[in-house]
Amino acid sequence: MVFNELEAGLKHHALINNKEVMELYREMLSIARQEYEDTVKNDVQKAISVDERAIQTLCANYIDNVKAYTQKEKIRNKYSNRLEDADERFMRSIEEKIDIPESRKEDFRREIMNYIGALAIEGKTFDYKMNERLHRALELKLFEDQKDSIKLTTIISKVVDKETQEKIDVVKSRLIKNQGYCEICATDALNFVASIFAKGDSAKS
Repeated sequence: MVFNELEAGLKHHALINNKEVMELYREMLSIARQEYEDTVKNDVQKAISVDERAIQTLCANYIDNVKAYTQKEKIRNKYSNRLEDADERFMRSIEEKIDIPESRKEDFRREIMNYIGALAIEGKTFDYKMNERLHRALELKLFEDQKDSIKLTTIISKVVDKETQEKIDVVKSRLIKNQGYCEICATDALNFVASIFAKGDSAKS
C-alpha cells in the first residue's frame, strides 16, 4: 500500500517537473518493490522449510550422491537395495536453486567433497550450515517440495480445509517467532506470497 501511495504521489508532486527525474524515482521505487518482494518471499520460504530434520535428511542424501558421483562409485538404493549411479536429476534439482550452471556442477561438487575431507582430517563433521550456498539451496529445494503440500496458492481463497489451515498456522507462528512478524503482518505476508505463486501458476498454465 505504501508503494502504491508513493507511486501515485509522484504523478502530482509539485517539486518534480522534470521527466528524467520522474523516471529515476519510478525506477528507484521499482527496485525497492522488488527488494521488498524478495525479502518477504525469502521469509515465507524459510518459515515453510525450517524443518531442520528434513533439511538434514535432504543434505545427507545430496552428499551421498555427490560422493558417489565424484568418486565414480555406485550408491545403494535404500528401497530396492540395488547399487545404482548417482542421481543426477536429484543433484541438479538442488544445485539449480542457487544458479549453478551445468558447466560448473563438477567444480561445486568437488568443492563440497574437498571441504568435507578437510574437516574429517581435523576430526570434525560437516554440517550443511557451514556452507551458506548449499544451505540456501537445500532450503529452496525443501520449500519447492513442501509448498504444494500446504497448498500455498489456496491461501488466497476463502475456503481452506482444516488440514491446510493447521499447516498455515504453523508457518504463521514461525514467521512470528523466528522473523519478528506480528499476527497481522504474518497473515499479510502469506497472502502476498501466495498471490505471487498464484500468478506464477496461472502464467505457466
